Amino acid sequence: MPTFSEGLARRVAFGSGGWEWPAGLVVLYAVPALLAWRGSVPPMHVLVLSLILAAALIALSEIDRRSFRLPDKITIPLMLSGVFAAALVGGDVMWHAFSACLGLALILLFDRVYRAWRGCTGIGLGDAKLFAASGAWLGAESLLTVLLWSCGAALMVLALARLLGRRMDAQTVIPFGSFLAFGTWLVWCLGPLQ
Repeated sequence: MPTFSEGLARRVAFGSGGWEWPAGLVVLYAVPALLAWRGSVPPMHVLVLSLILAAALIALSEIDRRSFRLPDKITIPLMLSGVFAAALVGGDVMWHAFSACLGLALILLFDRVYRAWRGCTGIGLGDAKLFAASGAWLGAESLLTVLLWSCGAALMVLALARLLGRRMDAQTVIPFGSFLAFGTWLVWCLGPLQ
């Protein structure tokens, strides 16, 4: 029987085709929602939109974890549904459409700068589309908070993996879409940092 640290190391280690996360991914997504809605029930349309968003983000996290890919068949409808969701909750549809374009442009710009600096791509186009979906759902004012939560979570997981003996270097590939998805969910539930 493996020890606790061996079991934990296995969970944050690379598996075949991707990273292995603890089985509690759904619980991880439930906690911010419970914190945001403690003591109250959100309106039905917000609850339905939240369930749709959570399901898509969890699916994308799992796909990215296994294959290091974020499929267009989920990211593009998620982007479009974010603009539709803005209309349902009384948001400015044009602002959310602009925010999607801004999210896409920011990641593509980051990748271009990284490629010029390192000579290879640093982030995938699927991540750019997921960040565009974040902009569509949350608005441009939330994009920096999404990046903060995403990068913070990724750094914590990498530090834990390194602490548990996983060798990390500049060539280590991580499923960053999983972290972007979770950052998006945190901001959806808790709002952007002020």
